[in-house]
This record gives sequence, structure tokens and C-alpha cells, in this order.
Amino acid sequence: MTSRKNEIEAALVDVRKAYRLLYDYQRSALDAAKYVGSKLGVEYKGGYSHFSNSSPKDRKGSLENWAWDWLNLMFYEFHFQGQLSDKSDINLSIWLFSDTGYFVSNHAAPDKRDINTFALPENSATKMGFLFYRHWDESYYPLLKDTLGNLRRFVEKGEIPSQMHEGGVLGMSCDFSRLSNQISADELIAELVILAKTTGFELDQQNKAK
Repeated sequence: MTSRKNEIEAALVDVRKAYRLLYDYQRSALDAAKYVGSKLGVEYKGGYSHFSNSSPKDRKGSLENWAWDWLNLMFYEFHFQGQLSDKSDINLSIWLFSDTGYFVSNHAAPDKRDINTFALPENSATKMGFLFYRHWDESYYPLLKDTLGNLRRFVEKGEIPSQMHEGGVLGMSCDFSRLSNQISADELIAELVILAKTTGFELDQQNKAK
């Protein structure tokens, strides 16, 4: 009994370490999204949890909810918007994939509630995706269903479904580590400026949209 108790106490030390590491990581992710938005001159307009439901609040939810519902940054969208000189809107969605293990899994039936069906952490990645568009069509969401493999192609190759591309959506993905320091982050932002220009958005890195 004592041995089992000691094992649990040791495991809980790791849990506390993990929570503190997770806090630092999530703070860096928020700072990275904020930095990109400010450098491109677009304003944060809110976010959305894509991997699971948002964390329950206001006396709602159930203890039967997925544990992921309390870990919203697993796959999260930060939405930004700006206005160009012709008064048209520019939208930027930054997608954070904290763990691509589910999306790149080769398991016959990956299950979000069974992490044993995910790709190993060593074979997974932490990614950020960037999407520029004028208007978001509701028909795009079905295209991003996990079962179609489109999200896997996006996180691995930066490819988006042809229907979205034809609708004026442009995107790319990169390793989160590219935002780990200002030099590499600014190099990435320069690439985003070029990407935006291919769809008619004239942006610079001077904290404003032209």
C-alpha cells in the first residue's frame, strides 16, 4: 500500500510539472499569435476551439464532457481582422496545432478520446497554420472534417482543399518553433506578407494594413 501511494505521489509531481510547462507553452502561443497580428496590423477578434468543445462555464457542461474540453489549445483558431485602403476586410486565421498526433495517426480508427491511437509524440509535431481570406464560406467546414485527411495535408504540407483555394483562401503551415525568437518570427511574417499579396492583400510589417 505504501509503495503504491509513493508511486501516485511521484506521478502527481509530474502532473504539477506538466501543468506549469503547459502554462509556459500556452503563454508563448498566445504571445506568438499576438506578435504576428500586431506586425501585420490586424486586430484580434476572438477564438474558437476546434478539437473539442470550449471549456464549460456559467454552471453548464457535464462531468461526462471530454477531458479535452478543458484543454482548448489542443487545436485552436485565433481570428484576426483588418481593413485595407479600399475599405475591404482582410481576415487572418491562425490555427494552433499543439499536438498533431491525432491528425497524422496511421491507426485504423484514430479516436480523440483514446490517446493510444495517436501517433507517438516523437512522430508528431506542434504547428501553426495561417489562412488569409476575404470571406469565410460555411461550406468550408465540412471540407475540414478529420476523416477526409485534409487537416493532415495542411499540417504536414500546408495544402488546403481546392474548393477553399478557388474561393480565395490561401494558407500555409509551419513548425511552431519558427516563432521561438524574433528573428525567425520576422522571417516567417515576411513570408506571410508575400502570401497575402498573392490574394490581393497589400500588407507590410509596420503594424498596419495598406
